[in-house]
Amino acid sequence: MVACRCPVRTARRYAGTMIKIAALLLGLVLCTGCAAAERTAPASTFTLVAHRGGALVYPESSQEAFDAVSRTKFPIETDLRQLQDGTLVPLHDATVNRTMAGVTGLPAGISLDQWKSARIKNPRGGAEGTPTTWQAMLDAYGGRNVLVPELKDGTMDVSGFARPIRSKGALDSVIVQTFSFTTAESPAKSGLHTLYLLNEGEEPDAAAIRATGIEYVGPHKSISGTYLLTLKASGLKVWPYTVNDEATASRLRQEGADGVFTDDPWTLSRQMHLG
Repeated sequence: MVACRCPVRTARRYAGTMIKIAALLLGLVLCTGCAAAERTAPASTFTLVAHRGGALVYPESSQEAFDAVSRTKFPIETDLRQLQDGTLVPLHDATVNRTMAGVTGLPAGISLDQWKSARIKNPRGGAEGTPTTWQAMLDAYGGRNVLVPELKDGTMDVSGFARPIRSKGALDSVIVQTFSFTTAESPAKSGLHTLYLLNEGEEPDAAAIRATGIEYVGPHKSISGTYLLTLKASGLKVWPYTVNDEATASRLRQEGADGVFTDDPWTLSRQMHLG
């Protein structure tokens, strides 16, 4: 006897088969999309480093700026230079002329008393700021906030610099930065967290950097996405500088950067919805 093929039953089987095939195809598309999203998704945490204490908001590298940042989660960045007696103070430029009032010239020609009695100009024309010292910063914030000092003086004694950090028990919360690879090797080998700064266009071998014990790299914000990925693949954390607009910060985050240096972390945090 020849079996009867019911048109209704055949149609139902065909429809069921097509539904299964469609489900499989949809699952494949979704999985592919998830994988692509994982490859391009930015890091869950993105660090905004308060460059010079937030130089667009407060008097640059002032006590007031650092105090304000210390009440946030933002790492506190500052440049360090030596006064006449060797005291380390927050100062970016080779002279105090641009940022300070009451003193002029090279910091090496300024006494500690003169430094303390000077004032720091306000970028917004408001109240002037109060100068401070690295030791005062370490005493106030060491071990509580992440501090990111840049060693501007190539003749600075790195081992001597590390000593009070160790005494404070703040090794885990200080990241020393410098544009000099030779200088960067020293604190890295002595157990200090170290960030090697790169000038615009520089792309040194990432594996060679990491091999010294350096953990962070600070490239210029114009860094290519390809080189950024190379740094990340070598196990380095990447904090480009100096980023004050949301578009650039978001692009760098999407490309894999772990954070950026910024002169206004408060505004950038709101714009990027970092919380």
